[in-house]
This record gives sequence, structure tokens and C-alpha cells, in this order.
Amino acid sequence: MNGKCIIVSAGSFIPMDINYNEGDFLIACDGGYAHLSKMGILPDLIIGDFDSLSQMPGQYMEELREIARNAPERVMKLSVMKDDTDTLKAVRVGLEKGYDKFYLYGALGGSRLDHTFANVQTLLFIKHHGAKGYIMDASSMLLVAENETIRFNPGMTGMLSVFCLGEKAKGVSIKGTLFEMDNGVIDNDFPIGVSNEFIIDEKASVTVEEGTLLICVQWDDV
Repeated sequence: MNGKCIIVSAGSFIPMDINYNEGDFLIACDGGYAHLSKMGILPDLIIGDFDSLSQMPGQYMEELREIARNAPERVMKLSVMKDDTDTLKAVRVGLEKGYDKFYLYGALGGSRLDHTFANVQTLLFIKHHGAKGYIMDASSMLLVAENETIRFNPGMTGMLSVFCLGEKAKGVSIKGTLFEMDNGVIDNDFPIGVSNEFIIDEKASVTVEEGTLLICVQWDDV
């Protein structure tokens, strides 16, 4: 399917260009609706049990009630007693609609460290369902690599960190960076891949032949 599924959650969020184009599907998860409302953007769907939104200024819950009255198809109310996080439920909706690219905003930081870890696991859920997922914010990007090569265009600057999400990641090669690795092994109890650096004129790449890596990019110009 052309287009992408954009999900805005209730974590730390600095207003930015979220690259929302025709053919994309924009979902606000609970308090993520407030982030979009401040930017004057009406999402295609608002999902949540609305525990976090209800703790924000009352105008947002009133806006939500108005949307539910006038366009009930835009609101999906979830039970508090559920297995999925609001963000994971939004991913399921996007997958059901046929999207294979997911961009998650507001998925880091904030007062809920547990949701940060849950959203990293959600990236792996997306990968295991045949799609690509990225956690984005104003200063960084997270993605998962599993038995594949991730390539970066020349001109990238900033930090690159690589962490093992399983017991071991084998056949790891990191090229075009300040610190390189050739066919190495990264374990989940030793952060050898932290704080690498892009070289501006090089085509950086990360390969893992067997296993799963979390790749974190920290922009240099923020």
C-alpha cells in the first residue's frame, strides 16, 4: 500500500513536521490527541482508554466528545482492562488497513518509562508482522534490524548506537562509522555498540546476519 501509518502517542513530543501526506493514515493514541490538537491537526482516528488525556487540560476531552458526537467513526474507545497498549492497538489497526510503514511519535520519554520500553517492543511487533517501524522525535530515531542490512545515506551526522534485543546478535558488521565491526557478536549484557559516530562522507551500514538489533540514531544538528 502507498502511504504510511503515523501514530502519535502521549509521550514526550516537540511540535515538528510529521510528514503527513495524502494516502497516509494518522492515529492519535490517547494523550497524543493533545499533541496534534496544539498543532491544529485532526487525526483520522483517535484510539485509547483516555486515561492520559483525561489528566490534561479539560479542553481536550471536550474536543474529543465533540468529535465523537459529530464523527463517531473517528473515535475508538478502549477498555482500561486490555492486553494491548493504546499504541500497539493503533499498530494493529494500521496493519489491518494494509499499511506496511509505521512512524511512531510521542513514543519516548514523558513520565512513563514503561511505555518507552513497550514501544521498543512494538517496533519488534511491527517487524514480525512484515512491516517497517520507526520511533521518531525531534532529536532521534529508533528502528529494529533483524537478519538484514540497514543502510544510511552519505551526509548523516551524529551518533549511532546498536543494542542486542535477544541473547546474542551474530554476524554483526558496522561500516562507514568512526568505530567499525566486521562479522562480530553483540550480547545483551555488554553495550559495546553505544555512542558510535557517523562519518559525513561515508555510506554507513549496519548488518546483522542472525539476531535482532535496536538501532538508535541521534541527530547532530539539534
